[in-house]
Amino acid sequence: MKIIIQKISLFVSLITLGFVANAQVIEISASASTLTQTIANGSTFDATNYMTIPINLKDYLPVTVSIKNTGTAALILTQVSGKYIVLSGSGASDFTINESSLTGTIAAGATQTFTVNLSASATNGTNRTVTMSITSNSSSNSTGGVYTGNIKYNLSGLTTAITKASDIGLSLYPNPSNDGQMHVTANNVVVNRIVVSNVSGQTEEFATTEFKTTFKGLLLVRLYTDKGIVSEKIIIQE
Repeated sequence: MKIIIQKISLFVSLITLGFVANAQVIEISASASTLTQTIANGSTFDATNYMTIPINLKDYLPVTVSIKNTGTAALILTQVSGKYIVLSGSGASDFTINESSLTGTIAAGATQTFTVNLSASATNGTNRTVTMSITSNSSSNSTGGVYTGNIKYNLSGLTTAITKASDIGLSLYPNPSNDGQMHVTANNVVVNRIVVSNVSGQTEEFATTEFKTTFKGLLLVRLYTDKGIVSEKIIIQE
C-alpha cells in the first residue's frame, strides 16, 4: 500500500503547477492520500519512473486539480479557444479536461477545481510530454499571466476498441437522436465512462449510461467497459 501511495503522489505532482512565492495570487495543486507536490511554472516533471518502479499514468486518472486564489482581489481566468485549461505538446491528445465547475472568476481566498482524464484517442507510448496552461489576470509572477507545467509520462496497457457494441451486449438508442439524449443498455457489462467526440475533435465525458450531448451531426461514442473499449457512431440531428 505504501508503494501505491508513493506512485499516486508522483502522478499527482505532474498535473500541479507551482508559482513563485512573492506576489503570489494563484496556488494550483492536486492531492491524493493527503500527499501534494508542485512543479515550478515552466519546468518539467519526469514521471516516467519512481525509483525503479515504472509509472503508468492511466492507472491514476482521473485526478482533481484545485485552483486557489491566495490574493486579495478576484482572479479572472481567460478562455483560450473556449477553454480555461489548455493542453499542448506531443501528448495533448492523450488527455481531456473537465472544467465544467470553473466559473472563470475566483474570489479572493476561494478555490475551484477541474479534473484530468484519458481521452478517447489516447495511445500507448513512452517519454511523451504534455503542457498544461492557465491564463489569468495575475501577471506579477508569470509570463504575461500564463502559467504552464510540462509533464513527461508513459502510457501503456491501453486496449484496442471493439468494433461493435453489440459484440459485448451493449446498445445505444435512439440513433439518430433529435435532442442529443442517449441511453445505453448493458447486459452483464459494466460501463465505467463514456466519451463523445465530434468531427472537430472536441469531446464530452459522461459517467452514467443515460447522457445528453450538446454536439450535433455525426459523432463517435467510446464506451469504456470492463470488457474493453467499444466504439460506436451516432447521429444527432441538426
